Amino acid sequence: DYKHVESMSKFAQLEFEHGSPERARTIYDTLIEKHPKRLDLLFVYVDKEVKHGELATARNIFVNVISPSDDGHRKNAKYSDKQMKSLFKKWFRIEEEHGDEDSREAVKAAARDFVERTAAAKS
Repeated sequence: DYKHVESMSKFAQLEFEHGSPERARTIYDTLIEKHPKRLDLLFVYVDKEVKHGELATARNIFVNVISPSDDGHRKNAKYSDKQMKSLFKKWFRIEEEHGDEDSREAVKAAARDFVERTAAAKS
């Protein structure tokens, strides 16, 4: 299964570069849905969106991953605090390079919100 995931990820990258970005998104969405703990897939997906000038799409990917669903749980997976820190750091680095002060503040606010939610859930 590992080689299949890697092959599909590579295929999606090639679709972004030489084919249909929409097909690439579909492949990545499916891969991430089936392997939600694979942050490497998520980060490659986000990097490809940013590289192709789709900063809003990249932001939406992060928002969908970090936002709790209606029942208070994260939609895709229960990420560890360490994984969430990596997600926020990645998002913030992208905003440092491509965003503005408001977008960087939005990441910080999302991170604070996450910390407050998890602290409340643990107490």
